[in-house]
Amino acid sequence: TGHRIPGVTVNGQLIGAPAPPNGHKKHRTYFRSITVLSNKPDRAYLEVTPTKVILDDGERLLLSCDRSAVVGSRHLEVSIFARSNVTVVIRGTIAFVILIHRHKNPAPYQKDHLGFYISNGQGLSSSSHGLLGQFLHQAVNLTQDPHSHRPPPGSWNQTKSPVTSAGNVLQLKGRLVPVVWKQRKIYNGEQEVDCWFAKNNADKLIDGAYKDYLASHPFDTGTSSSMGNRL
Repeated sequence: TGHRIPGVTVNGQLIGAPAPPNGHKKHRTYFRSITVLSNKPDRAYLEVTPTKVILDDGERLLLSCDRSAVVGSRHLEVSIFARSNVTVVIRGTIAFVILIHRHKNPAPYQKDHLGFYISNGQGLSSSSHGLLGQFLHQAVNLTQDPHSHRPPPGSWNQTKSPVTSAGNVLQLKGRLVPVVWKQRKIYNGEQEVDCWFAKNNADKLIDGAYKDYLASHPFDTGTSSSMGNRL
């Protein structure tokens, strides 16, 4: 939260899953639902799960993620692309994209879940914070660890294997954060994207510790002075 249009908060509810067989992780978490709240000038909220969308701006509307649809309210416009993603636009200056990840025949370690992205942050101010908001107006550079003896990496698109990403760090706010290059499939496996992963629960990447960002419930707007970095 934190923006030129006051009162927008995004919360995610987590679901746990066991690690795949022979996996190095003992436990994994995913977004089971994402809630977008707009409190000013009038209260409205959007709740998204892998199967349904609930829009409430005084009147409650329930939509299926299995059918494409476009609906609007006084402050929110919601576009559903069947079984693919949900786009939320707030007054034309803020846009969020929520990807839907669903498995046809899931294994015990596979859970239907969501991904969250900011596609338009024009209406978000320099006071934005939270797990993603804190990076919107920060200079973040990919560079080589000064203690590494490997040659400097190429551009983002030139780095094409986890081996060549060894020794890479993200430089931000005076911190150096080790990262590892990986590829992930989105849009139900139809598209592959490059990602940089920070280990140890994003230690040094985010302000504070990850536990500082926990909300008490999906509609928590974090108005308490004790919330600190969570917003």
